Amino acid sequence: MIEKGRISNIQAAMLAITSLTIIGHLILLTVVIQQSRQDGWIAAIIGAILGLVGILAVVKLAQCFPGITLVEILFQHFSWVGKIVGVLYLLYFYLMVILGVRLFAEAYKKIMVETPQWAFITIILLLTSYIVYKGLETLGRLNQIMLPVLVVIAISVVFLTMGEQKDYTNLLPVMGNGLYPVATGSLSVMAWFGEFVVLGMMLPYVQQPKKLVKTGIWSAVITLLFFLGPITGPIALFGPVEAAKMAFPTFSEVRYISVGEVLNRFDTIAILFWTVGLMIRISIFFYGLCLGTAQALKSTSYRPFVIPMAWLIGVGSILLARNYAELNEFLFQSYVPINLVMGAALPVLFLLFRRRKS
Repeated sequence: MIEKGRISNIQAAMLAITSLTIIGHLILLTVVIQQSRQDGWIAAIIGAILGLVGILAVVKLAQCFPGITLVEILFQHFSWVGKIVGVLYLLYFYLMVILGVRLFAEAYKKIMVETPQWAFITIILLLTSYIVYKGLETLGRLNQIMLPVLVVIAISVVFLTMGEQKDYTNLLPVMGNGLYPVATGSLSVMAWFGEFVVLGMMLPYVQQPKKLVKTGIWSAVITLLFFLGPITGPIALFGPVEAAKMAFPTFSEVRYISVGEVLNRFDTIAILFWTVGLMIRISIFFYGLCLGTAQALKSTSYRPFVIPMAWLIGVGSILLARNYAELNEFLFQSYVPINLVMGAALPVLFLLFRRRKS
């Protein structure tokens, strides 16, 4: 076994919560508000329930093949089809990690306009390369320390923005645009939860595998609770039409926070949230990519792959899109179907095939 470290079930759940929450703020929030407008909160609840399909499929697949990762399961137990799909998962991890790196650069570019993009990419890759090199236990413990910080930040934003400027009648009428916008937004949320599949590279190293179903369900529930505030807040503050036009609605909301006449700039709240969250999220997919590559090539260690992968990730994040408009186009046209296939459809298919075979 390449990875010698172990993480607790709570640490596994916290990794999933951090990764999903940050990408929800930076990607899904914009997508769902544009698709479902004031009914985005309904789409979030329905999508979270649907998202459990993929989460439970990944968990059950891990329990059927204890002690080995998702890539090992596919390579060892599903013939040549499994090997092809295993390679597809490695490409998927690569795509998700370069997406995270590019989002980090784009988010900071909004604040420090004159700083070149490659500088932000270099900084985040140096940080995450070190985390991945240190191993799963380091990643789990680091996130265990940092997630409470994110929770405090999120709660602070909720209380600081509960002023007279918010008008929750903007969430009305419920289902005013019919079922289609809600259904579309629900699929996007379901696809968002599909990112849980990367935990298939870590579940074999969880201390209590028999409790993984409960771990997966609690991860989804807590992540949904963390998402309802950010999806209703910008709509209540700006209205559904204006909120749908914003690249980062949460950041726009935070900039409206003021406490008296002295404290009126809380941009650092969003910046800290982005930095911590994206660092963990990138590290998770970076780790899955390096570990999966080493296992596919039957290497005795994943660490020699960290630096070469960091270079490939850096190049890929630059080439992913020429500007934010192209990146936004990818998010709206490709992100959802890719995650639905990789995070829900394929795990369910392989789980059904496994049970039918047995």
